[in-house]
Amino acid sequence: MLAKIKFCAKVILKLGFGDGVLFLIRNQLNSKTVKLSNITHPIFLRPGTTDVNVFLQIFRDKEYHIDLGFEPEIIIDGGANVGLASIYFKNKYPNAKIIAIEPDSENVEALKANVAKYDHIYIKQAGIWSSKTKSKISNKYGLGKWAMVIEECDSEDKENALPTINTVTIDELMEEYGLSHIDLLKLDIETAEKEVFSGNYMSWLPKTRVVIVELHDWMAPGCSKPFFSAINEAFNNYSFSQIGENTVIVNNDFLTTIKQLV
Repeated sequence: MLAKIKFCAKVILKLGFGDGVLFLIRNQLNSKTVKLSNITHPIFLRPGTTDVNVFLQIFRDKEYHIDLGFEPEIIIDGGANVGLASIYFKNKYPNAKIIAIEPDSENVEALKANVAKYDHIYIKQAGIWSSKTKSKISNKYGLGKWAMVIEECDSEDKENALPTINTVTIDELMEEYGLSHIDLLKLDIETAEKEVFSGNYMSWLPKTRVVIVELHDWMAPGCSKPFFSAINEAFNNYSFSQIGENTVIVNNDFLTTIKQLV
């Protein structure tokens, strides 16, 4: 009972009395939608899934409440799940063009429902990787829909005709959507960051202004090492901070780099 009271108090404290009470009531009734006063459109959450966990991380715990010091125009939301980070960013930066990448088909359907009424949020179903390949997707660690893992298919997977999904690289995304640079790259890709930062990053990482990444060494040891190695190679001058589960890297040479590329 005490734990429930603490949970309710924290929700109300973080969301405000009106939105907090409304969220708790709707959650108790297994309502599928939540309306927040500072968010333009209602948010669709699937009852009995980890959608509520993601919602609380973003809108209660404010894991992306970061003072960037500028207004991002181009955002890539890697590991978009059901679109809650994209919604948060779009309401905070209404003029931004957002590319939301999510591999899981059920999550993608919920993502589409959540961002349908917003302009300039583009959805691509794919897994982010360092090369173009086929990958399998699974709930490998039994953590639910907010932790779907992609892994490159091996010969056994192909022989067993397991469901696969195409991967996409960051530079391919930039070419497909006509991006000269990335103002904000958010990655929550459930251990795939280990692969993304292991190769083929020098074509796009120096053109990235801010990286917000959740590193998953607790799921797969070794995720952090290639990330920081890539950052140290690509950026001569950067700042580092930790906000909740997210590592934030700001490329302080970004403006100089972009001027050189023009």
